[in-house]
Amino acid sequence: LSWGSKRPGERIGAIAARLINILNEDIGEPFYNRVTRQGIPATERTCLTVPGIKDGLRKSTLIGRVAIKNQVYQRGSLCCVDDHGTLQRAREALNLYFNQIKSANTEIWDAGRPGYLCTNTAVHAYLLLFNELINYMAPDKGMDPLELTPQELISEIEEYLDPVLDWLASANLSSMETNFKVKFGSGGPKEYFFKLSRIIKEKYEDFSPDGIKEWEEEQSEDNIQSADRKLKDINIVVQNTIFTVLKDVYGHEGTDYWEKGVTEKSMKVRAYEKSIDDDENLPLEHYLDFIDYKKIAEKKANWPHLKPYLDIPEPGDKGQAKNIKWMERINELRRIPAHATSQRTYKVDDFEYIDYIFEELGKRISDDKWIKR
Repeated sequence: LSWGSKRPGERIGAIAARLINILNEDIGEPFYNRVTRQGIPATERTCLTVPGIKDGLRKSTLIGRVAIKNQVYQRGSLCCVDDHGTLQRAREALNLYFNQIKSANTEIWDAGRPGYLCTNTAVHAYLLLFNELINYMAPDKGMDPLELTPQELISEIEEYLDPVLDWLASANLSSMETNFKVKFGSGGPKEYFFKLSRIIKEKYEDFSPDGIKEWEEEQSEDNIQSADRKLKDINIVVQNTIFTVLKDVYGHEGTDYWEKGVTEKSMKVRAYEKSIDDDENLPLEHYLDFIDYKKIAEKKANWPHLKPYLDIPEPGDKGQAKNIKWMERINELRRIPAHATSQRTYKVDDFEYIDYIFEELGKRISDDKWIKR
């Protein structure tokens, strides 16, 4: 309906919509009858959708992008001098490109959803990869993609795509699920794309799409294990520090440190209830949650004694009268290893934050012999 629109966004959407319908009707080509039609339920095999693929085409910028305050249409690598030409050029290029992917492992492609290859997420990721390979190839070979025919374009990127095709050729349904089952939602295609990029990067070290370095850091097992360990240490150090201080203030004998230092009744009740189910019969402070430590520390009577150890300004901040907000974020981060899921993972700035708090705590408590770590 928006064909020929003067609005760049609508123009790209119209080209994408027509392109998807044409690809779905190309007999013998990869997408033939693989896109669900309006009003007809999707199946395991026919599970591609127009909105899903349309989003991938937009974000890949292969058929153009919106620029200069949403007012200008910039041609992508699969564009031609007019929209009808773009439609035919993109149709030919995408059929050629995805034929290589399908041919690498027809069984997995035909499987649909269980194959994690002919799905919205995977196709979106491969569209992003197509554009990235073109951008990588063009300066390396001194070529203008717009001056190449679709056949020439595929021929020029083929060597860079080969590592992915080789990987696919030896894959099966199980290995596809293990390696390419990504989180549901808008972040899925990007994660899938980075996984594909990593395969290429093993052979071409300078292949480095925007964001892959940060993504690789987030996936690093060393970084994850280090963060898990430091969060555990932070928990132990904070607990020992708080209750060593409270014992010094209220006395080491008996339970005065607990009764006077922990004033919130509900907190005490929860700790007691947890202790009943634990055969180890530890002191009640061992049954508190990390966020409870913050509540104890910020109490007016306790804070002056704990401030030298727990007063840590946020990174880059000059600081406030009471700098204890970091305990809230550490509490949130502790949920990542405690309740691990594919949706709950560390980000690069999480690693940096954990390191910062770990080091700042170390500066404040390392010389205090009475802190038992």
